[in-house]
Amino acid sequence: MKILRCVSKFTLLTKVLIIAAIAVFLPAIGQAKRVAQPNPIPETVKQAGIQYACALLDMMAYKGQLNEVIRDVVSDFGYDIVYYQNKGEKADTNFILLRSKEPDEVTGNYLNIVAVPGTEKKKDMEVDLRLHKVLFGGANPTEFAEFAKTENTTSAQPLVHSGFNDYTQTAFFTPRQDGTLGVDSLMNIIYDEDDELLLTGHSLGGAVAVLLGTRMECMGIPPGKIQVITFGAPAVGNKAFADEYGSLVQHTRFTMGGDPVKGLLQMLNAGYVQTGEEVKLKRNANSRKFSHNMSEYLDASLRNYMDVLNAEGLDLHNHVDENSTAGGFSVVKQPVKNRVYLAPAVVHLPDDIDNDTKYMAQLTELMEGYDAAESVKGDRTDEQGQNAAAIKTQCDRICRVSIEAKLISSKAYQVTVHEDFTDPYGNIISTQTCGTTTDNLSPIEAVLYSLGRCMASRASLE
Repeated sequence: MKILRCVSKFTLLTKVLIIAAIAVFLPAIGQAKRVAQPNPIPETVKQAGIQYACALLDMMAYKGQLNEVIRDVVSDFGYDIVYYQNKGEKADTNFILLRSKEPDEVTGNYLNIVAVPGTEKKKDMEVDLRLHKVLFGGANPTEFAEFAKTENTTSAQPLVHSGFNDYTQTAFFTPRQDGTLGVDSLMNIIYDEDDELLLTGHSLGGAVAVLLGTRMECMGIPPGKIQVITFGAPAVGNKAFADEYGSLVQHTRFTMGGDPVKGLLQMLNAGYVQTGEEVKLKRNANSRKFSHNMSEYLDASLRNYMDVLNAEGLDLHNHVDENSTAGGFSVVKQPVKNRVYLAPAVVHLPDDIDNDTKYMAQLTELMEGYDAAESVKGDRTDEQGQNAAAIKTQCDRICRVSIEAKLISSKAYQVTVHEDFTDPYGNIISTQTCGTTTDNLSPIEAVLYSLGRCMASRASLE
């Protein structure tokens, strides 16, 4: 399944917050054609992109201002988002189904992702705390419910967490007001459209994604049609469940050092066993947040994505190198409209988050080149040299960005991004400063958000 959707260029929108979210979404979807045929996307890049995109969608599944912004941007990039809700006595459920509006150019298939949020409300907490196990079995929604009612079970039988099972049953296998089931549209994708399905979730949402995928396999879907990716998800069942059902779906389980949720049930209630292939993510050493926070998983996934791109030597924008561009200073050529010279970002950070510097600089280059038809990646640090290089490479403008962070509390920074656009002769085109705190974002995510706001402000002036 090709998840790195091709976006070679986009039109800037006028809504400030919508544009801000582009900063978070672009890296996962914007590079396919730049390394497209005849050079295939390396598998390492594809997997890193899938991880990052799922982390982003899991962040989007939660409620919040930034996440609502991401939803709008995803829609603008050619995806339909369908929201599902179903309330029952035992669970108050919701999930989103994201679908591409156009098929993949190579496979002809559509991209289909189900994202289930983690614990958000009181009812979710009640689900989490319903620790006793119920019998897992059956081949249709009615049988699923009947098996779960079985009394006098033993540890030799496949048993699953009662609360997680309640959420899954309510969300996907219990009739809604219109009489349909949440799983109906997912089965149609697999059977009627012969497409694949990616299930993802964080924490509680991850546990539900595992049970949903397993239930659908029990309903007889063709093998290989479902992939499950989870972040910080707890175990869902006992050893008998893991032995009998654990290999039915392809499940990649991302965990974070210091996140207690992945092993919480094993500590609280003996007999729970994890399933799937565990991939341990490296937590950012400068993080001041709880390691289970979805923001932490998104931050780690974004870092990993950029690290993989660097290791593979891939350039998201196909930048023109200023030193390899033909032309000289003796004959001044006409600048190319909407070709921007990207000056190296100037980043000033406190020592305790200095390891973020290279990622912030790379993301600045990534963001500031996206609204240009072409961009030149510069390496000059002096303004006079940048002006000369911009003239040589026929750029009609120069972008200079500086980033600063200051500690404002024991757990938060104020991150500020200052952006200047000039012509190659020093005349100012635009200048602005945007910023936010790291109360709900990592420092890198705060830079992305601020860069996006700068992009929105530029769009409103054009």
